[in-house]
Amino acid sequence: MMRASNTSLTCLGLSVVALVACSGFMLWPAVAASDSRTAECGRLLARAAKHDVIVLERDRVRGDLADARASAARVLRTIPRDADQAHLMRMLAVGTGPDVGTQTIVAGVSLPATPAANSAFRAIPVTVEMKATFARVMEVLARAECDKRLVRPIHIAITRPAVDPSTARGGGGSNANPDTGLPLVEARIELDAVFGGAVAAAGEEQP
Repeated sequence: MMRASNTSLTCLGLSVVALVACSGFMLWPAVAASDSRTAECGRLLARAAKHDVIVLERDRVRGDLADARASAARVLRTIPRDADQAHLMRMLAVGTGPDVGTQTIVAGVSLPATPAANSAFRAIPVTVEMKATFARVMEVLARAECDKRLVRPIHIAITRPAVDPSTARGGGGSNANPDTGLPLVEARIELDAVFGGAVAAAGEEQP
């Protein structure tokens, strides 16, 4: 049986070592590049996660801002430069119908809106007298309170007329619409509408 010489074994070992070394030299750059890419991917993923957090925070802030603006719009009112009585009349007037008997709107002479002697703001007193259902009276009040301009309630009186048995018919009584039987109340609403400056109550300028 033939046996390899020591020289052959040595050469074989050196060849294997050389092959491993060459393979190592060839693979090392790829391994290093892979590690670098892995580290870069980690950094990019971390930045992406931070970006997602920032986007969520931005959306939350935008939502809070929108809610704040909506809340401000519900309570803040503007003060127009002119009296604009026509707008007041249109805003307070209700249409005719079975739930409305009569309505009268009277605007008075403008008065100082504040006790300050040098105030530039004035107010038009407006009196609304109506005979209608309670719901329609509340509708007029809601219109005044929700109008874009500053309208201040001064006095509100709502009464139900006493029933006169001699005039009651159909079970509705004298305080009901004779055609529909809907119960009507008598209301007197006194308010004033502030004007005289171009500055809005929210701090914005009213053209």
